[in-house]
Amino acid sequence: MGEWLQSLPVGWMALVVFTLTYLAAWAILAVVTRLATGARTRSFKSVSAGMLPPLGIIFGLLVAFVASQVWNDMNAAQAAVNREASELSTVLFLAASFPGEPETRLRDLTRRHIQDAVTYEWPMMAEQSASLAVTPVALAEELQLILAVAPHSEGQVTAQREIVTALEGAIEARRQRIVVSRSSVNWVKWTALLLQAICTLVAIAMIHSDNQGAAAAAMGTFATGVAVSILLIASHDRPFTGEISVKPDLLRQVMPEELAAQDGIDHTVLLHLTTLLRSAGWVITTRQDHLDNPKTEEDLNGKNLIELAEAKFAEQTGHPVPILDPTSAEGQMLQAEMDGMREVVDEAPSIGDSRRGFLPAMFVSQVAERFNRKVGQLGYLKLTAPAELVRRQTNSPDAWEEQIIKSKFQSPGWKKGAFVEQEAELNGRKAYRLLIPEYYETSCFACPGAPTGSKDVTGARSQGAKLGDLSGAISAAIYLK
Repeated sequence: MGEWLQSLPVGWMALVVFTLTYLAAWAILAVVTRLATGARTRSFKSVSAGMLPPLGIIFGLLVAFVASQVWNDMNAAQAAVNREASELSTVLFLAASFPGEPETRLRDLTRRHIQDAVTYEWPMMAEQSASLAVTPVALAEELQLILAVAPHSEGQVTAQREIVTALEGAIEARRQRIVVSRSSVNWVKWTALLLQAICTLVAIAMIHSDNQGAAAAAMGTFATGVAVSILLIASHDRPFTGEISVKPDLLRQVMPEELAAQDGIDHTVLLHLTTLLRSAGWVITTRQDHLDNPKTEEDLNGKNLIELAEAKFAEQTGHPVPILDPTSAEGQMLQAEMDGMREVVDEAPSIGDSRRGFLPAMFVSQVAERFNRKVGQLGYLKLTAPAELVRRQTNSPDAWEEQIIKSKFQSPGWKKGAFVEQEAELNGRKAYRLLIPEYYETSCFACPGAPTGSKDVTGARSQGAKLGDLSGAISAAIYLK
């Protein structure tokens, strides 16, 4: 069946299916009636009425055979979602056994997994494009987090073991729903079912070829049964497609208080903004030699920067950059960031035939400044760093950023790459804030690398950084109502 049909509301689907079935029955009757002349009339009348029960039984068996697959798939899909929601509820319940940072992170990661599933995976499952190759990042991080926690009591040992089991169950349940989402009635089964229906309609028309009224009544009755059968199967064919499909409501109910608190701007937009910005920074990093000597290949401009950054975003997250309502706060913020990226690259000053000194940190900082000018009433972006590494006063960390950098990112026990999300004050307003650490890579050493005190490509004093050292952080926030 066509995807367009299965995506229709049930009412419209019923109208299409019944209309096409009745038209097919009418066409068969019209052809048989036209052919039923002379000797052919006797031939048609010679067809035994005893054929109809076997034909009807075979059609019924085919319907039962196909329908059993559909019902099983729907039940399996619902069971997978039920299990996933149940396992995540267990994680949240037991997270209270690890008060403080572990509990907060477990709750934040669970919320992020649910939001990713609802926002990205459900539409992809509806299109049968969801893939098991994409790792559930939030659940993987939760597993790493809970396994890294050192339990201090027998209760915590038990809770840790149960959380690990629940997370493994949630990952398996997710795998099951993605597998089931790719299931559908194949073309062979549909063809066999439809051909059997056509054969039965033809037989009815031939047996009643001398009485059009009886033929129309009999064929209309059987066509109604055919249409009902096709409608029932088609409306349930793909478990996650259409009006009658498995919905993520149970997953949403796992954390009602978090979701209810997001009546304002969706917090996940912060991850979209920072991931896309970091992806664009990666593009600048990989094109650094070219920026210094653009004659080697096509020059980098705002348009192809966005294309490359979006490709990197999809590679890192497993899904494309979301298409958001341009009138929504989230859509305005994402568009402002993209516009800022284009402007910064297209307006970057040249030095002779190159843009030497146009470094990733400079790019990110300038994009953040433009973002704040465009939509500063909604959100906030900034490239910051430990106070001793800041080169521009505007990038100096505020009190919250400095506290997170010192107490967490510079702590020997901090897991490299882990970020912090929490509500905190920003510019005198309540905000939901995100701080993501950045580390020195090989490409960074054109600027802060050894030897300490020498001038780098920007003309500033080098800071003698080492590979893997904390270089700074990307700070993002949305203001809460």
